[in-house]
Amino acid sequence: MAQPKILVISNYTGSLNAIRPEAEIFLALVRQGFDITVMSPKNEYYTNELEKLGVEIIDCAPTSKFDGSFISKLKEVVSRKEINIVHAFNSRSITNASIALLGRDTLLVGYRGYTGNIRWFYPSKYLSFLSPRVDYMICLADSIREMFLKNGMPARKAVTILKGHHPDWYSEFNPADLTEFNLPPDAMICSLVANNRTTMKGLHSLIEATNLLPELVELRILLIGGGMDTTEIKGLIARSKKPETFIFTGFRSDVSNIVKAVDLSISVSLFGEATQKAMIEAMYLGNPVIISDIPGNRGMAIDGEGGYVIEPNNPKSIAEAIVKFHENPSQWEAMGDKAKKHITQFLSHDKTVEEYGNFYTSIVRDK
Repeated sequence: MAQPKILVISNYTGSLNAIRPEAEIFLALVRQGFDITVMSPKNEYYTNELEKLGVEIIDCAPTSKFDGSFISKLKEVVSRKEINIVHAFNSRSITNASIALLGRDTLLVGYRGYTGNIRWFYPSKYLSFLSPRVDYMICLADSIREMFLKNGMPARKAVTILKGHHPDWYSEFNPADLTEFNLPPDAMICSLVANNRTTMKGLHSLIEATNLLPELVELRILLIGGGMDTTEIKGLIARSKKPETFIFTGFRSDVSNIVKAVDLSISVSLFGEATQKAMIEAMYLGNPVIISDIPGNRGMAIDGEGGYVIEPNNPKSIAEAIVKFHENPSQWEAMGDKAKKHITQFLSHDKTVEEYGNFYTSIVRDK
């Protein structure tokens, strides 16, 4: 059987670290002989890499939920290239593809990488993620698949494929020089990477947890990313026992280097996450972790080995994990090694490529 002809609709502009896990899937599949076309803004690193392998890049992206010119272009590409599968990786693309493919037997596959904001009683979702024209939905984690099933999606349509990483992607990062942050020499240094969404990220619980720490615990937490220094969060920190514990770095282009330089990485998210990219990267960089036990994090870390899994929205649980790390600095390196070994096996790029390839082949065969 010939390999299926696949049209990928995505957007490969922006941070390479953010784009890489997805784009590398299609580079690998092209090398295996899959016939892939990509619709995305051109002249970016990964569109250039795909073009080097002979992939046609259609230089466009939908500008709205109902983009007439994009729909027309999509119809033309599907007809000209006899596409078997359209894989749309965002809400706008799914909506426009659902319209463009009406009356055609081309398979439409969607993608969802975030847990939440899908409800069967939201009418707008039937134009995108819950559209009856969508044949399959790739889910980044089982928690996302469970969300779709609870909202009426047939089990056969919702398919979980984890998005793996590769150790080689992190070999280029060296630890950053942290002297700009004026850190005490005897402090335990932690990173928390986020952008906005301070409530979802559990910063309130983390701040309260530091109020429960013994006086002797010397701790600094680098809050890396934009939008965390809200009036509310700054007020909570100012009223905490040790406001000097928290350091806002703002947006950083060298985030991976900073994370590589700290002692451990923390995520205390309350909901919404699905295999948190920031924590995946931290573990691939060799950091032990404190991570919350929410559905999207399921399986990412083994409690007591590569770090500690804490109860979400529980400052006492967070504080206890911090104290365990603080009391055992000689174990940090070994725990970091275990974290890296586990995440490398749990979220393997090679396994992801294999599962995507098998999925595409099987849905065309079973059509």
